[in-house]
Amino acid sequence: MTKVHTLEMPLLLLSNESTKNFHFLPVGTTLYFDKSLPEGVTRYKVYINIDRMPLQLHNLADSTEIDPIEARSLSKSELSRVLHDYPLSRYELEAILRSRYLNKNEVKEVFDDYLSASK
Repeated sequence: MTKVHTLEMPLLLLSNESTKNFHFLPVGTTLYFDKSLPEGVTRYKVYINIDRMPLQLHNLADSTEIDPIEARSLSKSELSRVLHDYPLSRYELEAILRSRYLNKNEVKEVFDDYLSASK
């Protein structure tokens, strides 16, 4: 039996390449459980359909050398940056706030900073 999770809030994507841009897994994305690793990380698969765009494939020399990206909830400082720099929809913002990864005081601080910066 395949175990899945459907995202109820967007998750921030991070990779080894440092970038100043934000990238998200959107609300509604289905994550397919792969395995839990001893270091405390749980690995999921995401299936993507690519239409009419053939990608060049190559053989992976060692099948254990997987280079995953990280996905996680937003921190207070990241939410503050996202509000200023990313076109976050009302629906996405509501989902982030409902997730309870940030406490009410942190959310209040983010909005106070946002409102004072926009004056």
